[in-house]
Amino acid sequence: ITTILPVSRTKYLDRVLESLLKQTHKPNNLIAIFDGSDEDFVAVRNKILELDFEQKLCVKSTNSGPGATIAERRINISNIHNQIAEILPSAPELVPEDYEPSWVFSIEDDGILPPNALERLVAIAESKPDAGMITGVELGRWGSFYVGAWRANDVFEPKSVTSLESKAKDPTIDEIDACGLYCALIRADYYVQHRFFSSNGLGPDVNLGLFLRQQGFKNYIDWSVHVTHLTSFQNLEIEIPATDRSIVVKFTYQSDGVWYVSS
Repeated sequence: ITTILPVSRTKYLDRVLESLLKQTHKPNNLIAIFDGSDEDFVAVRNKILELDFEQKLCVKSTNSGPGATIAERRINISNIHNQIAEILPSAPELVPEDYEPSWVFSIEDDGILPPNALERLVAIAESKPDAGMITGVELGRWGSFYVGAWRANDVFEPKSVTSLESKAKDPTIDEIDACGLYCALIRADYYVQHRFFSSNGLGPDVNLGLFLRQQGFKNYIDWSVHVTHLTSFQNLEIEIPATDRSIVVKFTYQSDGVWYVSS
């Protein structure tokens, strides 16, 4: 298993990496893509290269700078994951040439993993051979307290995409169509095949999930894997735990990549 970690903020990085190193099922390798200044990149790269993984790699993002809007941030996220997908086939020490049964474990630079996160997701992958992607639960993306997991009315031509109501106190596993990339175990071969994009008005994470569903896979969420989201609000640093209290967000297609958002 190779962990993939886009980094654009450094203030939480030590805590994020600490939670990764404390996993009861430790990933083999780590690829970090840094989306920031050259000066900060040197510090982040040195930090990554000191970590206890079989193989580790830290490279600079090809983005021109951090995105100011949600649309720009989605483009940057797409670019970063496409960059990682290009690195993997040329790095057999990170992922075997045939990929199977290899997985990539996608995390983000503002999420604290519970110690058993990867162990739980791997167990689901081993028990469900139809799994394309498995996630835990996190709240608080884009300033709203919704779960980053989605169901679409149609995985081939979606006209609506709706977030799930949180069941964080219910230790069950549900089928989903897509999820965020904050704690996601993804089939490496299909991660590499996919071209990340957001030009249709949906996030690159949602488009990845729909792509996997279109290939005949099922995606799952484990409600017992609670990821703590670190963020700031009104100049205060806050932690958002995975709880049962969440809103439901629905995206409804209008036209030409424009979606109406309701909650």
